[in-house]
Amino acid sequence: MRIALATLVAVAMALPAMAINVEWHGDLNNRFSYSTQADTSVRISKDNEKYLGSLSVSLIPGFAPIKEVAAQKAVSLPNTKKQKNDSDFFGEIKYRMHMVVSDDDKKVKGVVGFEFGSAKFGGSGADFGGDDNVFELRWAYTDIELPFDPASRLTVGLQPVGYNYLLWSDNAGGVKWTRKDGHWGYSLGWFRNDWSDDNSDKVADDKSTYDDAYAADLTYVFDNGNSLNAFVIYMDQGQEPYGVTLILPDEFPIPGGSTFFVEAPFTIQDEEIWIGLSGKGKWNNLSGLFTGIFLTGEVDYDGMGSEDRRAFMFHGQIDYTFGKNTFILGGLYASGDDDPTDDKLENFDVIDISTSIFGSVIIFDNFCDDNSFSQAPYVFDQGYKMIYAGVDHKLNAKTKVWAKYFWHNTAEDNLLGDDDLGHEFVVGASYTIMKGLTADINAGYLIAGDAWEALSADGDDVFRTDARIRFQF
Repeated sequence: MRIALATLVAVAMALPAMAINVEWHGDLNNRFSYSTQADTSVRISKDNEKYLGSLSVSLIPGFAPIKEVAAQKAVSLPNTKKQKNDSDFFGEIKYRMHMVVSDDDKKVKGVVGFEFGSAKFGGSGADFGGDDNVFELRWAYTDIELPFDPASRLTVGLQPVGYNYLLWSDNAGGVKWTRKDGHWGYSLGWFRNDWSDDNSDKVADDKSTYDDAYAADLTYVFDNGNSLNAFVIYMDQGQEPYGVTLILPDEFPIPGGSTFFVEAPFTIQDEEIWIGLSGKGKWNNLSGLFTGIFLTGEVDYDGMGSEDRRAFMFHGQIDYTFGKNTFILGGLYASGDDDPTDDKLENFDVIDISTSIFGSVIIFDNFCDDNSFSQAPYVFDQGYKMIYAGVDHKLNAKTKVWAKYFWHNTAEDNLLGDDDLGHEFVVGASYTIMKGLTADINAGYLIAGDAWEALSADGDDVFRTDARIRFQF
């Protein structure tokens, strides 16, 4: 922070001579939450997990007489049964700030962005004294207009990748070329990303462990502002060392039981290719958006066999505005894997997204930016299907209220015995106190379905409410 402030002062003193512009922006988010079920803070799915079968359980060819093989990062089921003292209340800060330095003609732009948080009151960084390390570098990139082609720009560094909102919408270090030519826009990008949590297992000079992503997209913008975007992203996640839990058949008993753990006996190399099309548009009082993505690729188990990826996802939403009301209807389907013992992985996977865009309070944590209950549109490898409807109403220029209904389901039911997670009802309100300063509150109630109850014995209904005060400049 001292380096950033010193840089800002130095740049400000040199403004007349350098003829540059300096902007300082911030998003200061203060959130409070109460829930009757504290265990919903456990994430059912994570962006950076490999779900290679039910609960990361998969039969890997070549492991005879092994009955089942479980990846080391198998995820435990959350407890959806309320126990004594399960209710939870917390306060949280998430402060994001960034500085933009550019020349008068915007031919070159440098951006540095920081995040302080997310920190719960009393937790790391927000306890008495507040001196723990909760600092995160979010952006550090340079955006340049190419001198031989003013329609092209090159962005180098840690940057927002800006691809589809349901595939990859967060940040990564790399290089991206973009160009706009009339109605057309296109880009090419290369990014290197530590996909897994196994940072300690990666060797810097071992190229086989590198995780690389290559992306290209093509956008067409119509005269009326509507647009279509086609994209393809290839990711080679490198070789990952994995441990396995071995469950032997009954005819091979061993002392102490037939289950034991072997540390990193093989490596996994996961290659994924996403091919997608999305669009958005507005026609008088009607507006809408959609995304369809097909996932292919292969998971190789260190020469002991492989599994093919075949999965897909679709999301669509239509909004109709009538007077001060906007009516919303939408749905999402992300395929799941119905048989973890075959040689096909049919569960849809994502790179890094925020599911708060849906407006769900219980499952998708509407007011949270990037650490929601479920960061990806699936439950383990069981996929997801959801329909939702709602209405927004503007009381006046500063106040808006809304109500929504969600029917949450898994795409497959072989893991939980059923696909019905439950029915969620949401209400909320937003008030603009002054320019840049807003106060918001929403509340959700989930009527537990059979699949939700199956997560733990007789899982219960959940109530949750969130409020926030947010200053953006």
